[in-house]
Amino acid sequence: MPDTQQLSMPDPPSAPPPRDWHRTVIVVAAIAAVAALVGVLIVVVGGQGGSDGDAPAASSEAGRDTRDPLRPQGQSRLDPGTRSDTEAAVRNNWPLLTNDEFDGTKIDPALWSLYTGETTGGVGRHDPDNVTVNDGTMKITSHGYSSAGMAWTQGQLHGRWEVRARAQQGVGYGAVILLWPDAEDWPEGGEINFMEIPNGARNESHFVLHYSEDNSQIGTTTVGDFTQWHNYAVEWGPDHVAGFIDGQEIFRSSDPKTIPPRPMHLAIQQDIGPYGKDWIPPLDDTTPERVQLEVDWVRIYGY
Repeated sequence: MPDTQQLSMPDPPSAPPPRDWHRTVIVVAAIAAVAALVGVLIVVVGGQGGSDGDAPAASSEAGRDTRDPLRPQGQSRLDPGTRSDTEAAVRNNWPLLTNDEFDGTKIDPALWSLYTGETTGGVGRHDPDNVTVNDGTMKITSHGYSSAGMAWTQGQLHGRWEVRARAQQGVGYGAVILLWPDAEDWPEGGEINFMEIPNGARNESHFVLHYSEDNSQIGTTTVGDFTQWHNYAVEWGPDHVAGFIDGQEIFRSSDPKTIPPRPMHLAIQQDIGPYGKDWIPPLDDTTPERVQLEVDWVRIYGY
């Protein structure tokens, strides 16, 4: 899909996976202004981690609810010359296993299962009718307390996943693309959120890696205009997890305790707030009547 195309306006299968972080507010107005001017992704938060080494220490807070989302403490840095049509798979020569280009008129049930039941946090409901395919893309359209999500029907142990997506602005909805354990043994089985955009302005994307029985979390935050098309990728091997945006590595952990231990599968969803401590805020009077998460294609690669 061309980058210039504008978004049109218009409830894991029985319930979405719980996802957990705690959010603190960091305002970096000058950096955000530069990002808006140049139209590229740049550093949003200070600290250790990112693509220059192993992951930073896990975010933590004494006495916190381990189900709460935690804002990543890491930072990512991208080349200002990056283009949003650059793919990590092309840059790194990953071997394609399977894909969905969404060129038809409906979801392929051999590839995907659609969510039903409550949304993450129990605020709303998933409705499969909110998932549509047309004009070469898949759309999850949220309205009021009705949203949707979908899970790839087959998981695998290790691999690479890349998804081209964009998220329409709207307070109260959080777009997420993630890997979820086939055994449903969260948090011990791990979780990798390689595109997490909870704020309504869609000017931050988080990469968050969950591990251990207490839901420890590490990750990185990047700012940019995520209402535009970008390519989000994750590489998961036996000894590392790495994240990419537009072909450039933004996160890496080679700490053995952080590596998911069992097969996982891809999931795409749009959650409804309020969720977590200020992670996804509640809907308000600025929230559009309908808000979309749009996906151009999904590609899964071997390791």
